[in-house]
Amino acid sequence: MEQAERTQLIERHLDLSRRAAAMVFPRVRDHIEFDELVALANAGLAEAASRYDPTKGASFNTFAWYRVHGAIIDGIRRNTNLPRRVWAKLVALRAASDYLEHRGERDQGAAQQGVAPASGPDALAAIKEAMAAIRTMYVTSLETLQEKGFDPGGETPNVAEGIDVQRLGARIRVAIEKLPDKERELVKKHYWEGKNLLEAGAELGISKSWASRLHAQAVDRLRKVIDDD
Repeated sequence: MEQAERTQLIERHLDLSRRAAAMVFPRVRDHIEFDELVALANAGLAEAASRYDPTKGASFNTFAWYRVHGAIIDGIRRNTNLPRRVWAKLVALRAASDYLEHRGERDQGAAQQGVAPASGPDALAAIKEAMAAIRTMYVTSLETLQEKGFDPGGETPNVAEGIDVQRLGARIRVAIEKLPDKERELVKKHYWEGKNLLEAGAELGISKSWASRLHAQAVDRLRKVIDDD
């Protein structure tokens, strides 16, 4: 694509930046202004436009959404000092976005090889799996805080739910230690240290795409802990 076309992409999708900022803002309104989030989102939008390849099959909306979302959260991490419970929610939100992006790329690759996309009950089952994985990521984030001295039961509205989160968190801790070495280290860097997949992958000597695949595999393994529960 020519530079003029990429500039037009950015101009036509500025509303995407505002939507992504609006999604994150309720979680951080006490710590950062909305316009600052939009500025971070616009930087992510510009990066997405510079990397977009229309021959890959994904629409620009889909391709850009995950990068804009990640740019907002990474920018918040660099520029603000959030309370730990707020940061845990953002870690889970970003991890969910990473996971769903990988699923989308995997499904797109299968479609290019002639495999029909899931529909009906199969599509609903896939959505349920994704939601279970997102829940796993959030519990994992709370478990991270518990290791640092914050009681994750305080995130829940009643004692019974707090106990449930702590029990699941304990099971996930054991499951994480049983992950293959690279997956375990990636999960710890992503959740415990708050690094994005690009940063975590670089420290492990692997590409961002391979880190994304390992992350999805780890999440699927950890999801089974919650499903079995």
